[in-house]
Amino acid sequence: MSKPPDKQPDPRRRGGRRHRVRRPPAPVLMERDREIVRWVARHGVVTPELIGRRFFWRPDRKDYGKWAAYRRIRALEVLGLVIRNKPYANKEEVIRVTREGARLADVGLRPAPLVLSQLDHTIAVVGLTEFLLAKHKGAELVTERELRATRYREMREGKRSASKGRAADALLRIPTKGAGAQGIKTVAIELDLSRKDRREQERIVRAYYQERDVSEVWWFVRPTRVDATKAVVRSLRADDRFKVFTYGPRSH
Repeated sequence: MSKPPDKQPDPRRRGGRRHRVRRPPAPVLMERDREIVRWVARHGVVTPELIGRRFFWRPDRKDYGKWAAYRRIRALEVLGLVIRNKPYANKEEVIRVTREGARLADVGLRPAPLVLSQLDHTIAVVGLTEFLLAKHKGAELVTERELRATRYREMREGKRSASKGRAADALLRIPTKGAGAQGIKTVAIELDLSRKDRREQERIVRAYYQERDVSEVWWFVRPTRVDATKAVVRSLRADDRFKVFTYGPRSH
């Protein structure tokens, strides 16, 4: 009969006594963490870079603190408040809130689904609207998710039909200044990354005729589509309400 192998020493034992392996303490939730979770919940899907630019910007370096941003994102992930996804190998990962994150955010929105066909547009809208929000001090932002939640509630209550008006990519409420200022200017943000034919563009313009609370529409399009979009706006005599801007690497 063969001799049983010698038992290896248990690394958890010291001096013949078993001891517990210490785990690092759970991260402490800070007030800025709560702000980050609320911000992510409102936008739905964001990137680490967008979080960094929004919450960890370093004016002295004209850049954001990458390590500080990563550390807090990781802490929120450990706490079960956000989830990270890597939908494409050649693109940055994206971040969404979990159910627990949505509960903590308490902004009346559920966790956003990850819709790959809309991902580029969603991320681009976040970057554009955050740029505009920073440019217009004192302005307030209403995200697309918040707009759609409001529209759904109005339809459920019978205050709006499904075919009425248009849900913008975002709304900016900008305080007006100077002589003749009327208080708040409400600007609808439209971002077109895909090519739309003339009929579709005309439908968008006409849909805004029913949005009486919108003062102006800022329409951002690719450089090759600027002239055609302006021509559509002129043909419908909507120049006083629609402003067409170039969207590209240097537009924001």
